Amino acid sequence: MDQTAITAAGSSVKEKTGIAKLLFSMFKIGLVGFGGGSALIPVIEQEVVDDQQIVDKKDYDEAVVSACATPGALPVEIAAGVGRRSFGIRGMLLSAVLMALPGAALTVTILALLSGNDVSSLNVIRILSIGIGAFIASLLAEYAVKVSKEARKEGSRNFIANILIITASFMLTGSKSLVSLLGFNSISDHMIKLSTFQILMLAFAVMIVVFAVQSYFFSKKDQSASRGAKAKVTKGAYISLIKENIVWLVFAAVLTIPAVLFIGRGLEYILRGYVSSFMSFGGGDAYLSVADGLFVNTGLVNENDFYGILVPIANVLPGSILTKILSGVGYLIGARSGGAAAGAAGAVAGFAISVAASGIVFGVVYWIMRTFENVSFFKFVSRWINPVIAGLLLGVMVTMYKTNVAAGAALGFGKGLVIIVTVVIEAADIFVMNRKKVGNLLPLLVSAVAGVLALMAF
Repeated sequence: MDQTAITAAGSSVKEKTGIAKLLFSMFKIGLVGFGGGSALIPVIEQEVVDDQQIVDKKDYDEAVVSACATPGALPVEIAAGVGRRSFGIRGMLLSAVLMALPGAALTVTILALLSGNDVSSLNVIRILSIGIGAFIASLLAEYAVKVSKEARKEGSRNFIANILIITASFMLTGSKSLVSLLGFNSISDHMIKLSTFQILMLAFAVMIVVFAVQSYFFSKKDQSASRGAKAKVTKGAYISLIKENIVWLVFAAVLTIPAVLFIGRGLEYILRGYVSSFMSFGGGDAYLSVADGLFVNTGLVNENDFYGILVPIANVLPGSILTKILSGVGYLIGARSGGAAAGAAGAVAGFAISVAASGIVFGVVYWIMRTFENVSFFKFVSRWINPVIAGLLLGVMVTMYKTNVAAGAALGFGKGLVIIVTVVIEAADIFVMNRKKVGNLLPLLVSAVAGVLALMAF
């Protein structure tokens, strides 16, 4: 065997090992991703940037910014971006699928096994989710601390600016939840809470104004940079984007065919599924209102099945609300139309639609970010978007506390006890992470067990 063949064989083995590592990471995060959405941004970052070093911080931030600016399942979109950057279109598709699969599969499995009177069987998941929620809260807090530490290296002025941005972002997205958590509902009812999409659009608008002012008064380098970037948009770049969208459409088409053939109103469900995915701005709670209008109010799904069984199941399981709800809705529609087999076809169709729709809209914005990454404005956005996201994640951390309180209440535990347990576990996780380099899995498992033991002790 000549040297060229040996080198090629070695590269092939390295690529297979690399993509296997990527896919295992995506599946693992999807399996333990309680909190979903924005809560998983630091979880994914620690896994793919710090621990496995699949992509660097800059590439990861591009995927996060693109995912936050588009509708769809945010963790699935980030997974698609990481996979696309590291292993091309194949990595994009497989990463997105494996990120979404655990939550959707668990939702449909439990939905198939439970009747409306058996929802209490979810208590095991509820009690485990309290410790896991505390662990995820620690990662959210650590993300804000890390952003602040990085800003301090750039000087006191940048540090102060970062702190102000983090505070403003949190106040606009999380202060209402914090006041409500503290029991001041009469005050929180009159407070404003912006969605993730709204705060990001506001941040982008402010960045455009600030960048325009800076460019006008201090520099014209951005103009030449923009011209250079335009020259780099080749025919191949456009073809690459088209290929990505074709892959998503073929993936969805193949997996939705059984639903069209074997489910009454199957085609209507699929079309409404796409519409709901493209309308899924504002996180999980916002998507529930979209799903209510498109599936419950139109008679595709019974209201009691949706709110009495599916929503409680989806809320206590890991993963994106979009993928879990759309898969569950597909199962309910199919099962009512033609039994368990048709239910499975509907669930697969819902899963495929949620992943493909997320991938399509994300892919366009991510392509723009990759193509024009050297343009001055995009560099400016990459620099200042992190404190905005850090503030958002602090708001999500408060939501994790409220979720834990709700789970504890369903189990019969008092609000004060659940908050104390969550605070103690979160503080312990932060202490351990700052003292010793550890991955996500062990602290997560320890946190889950610690939460169970602490609550059962009372």
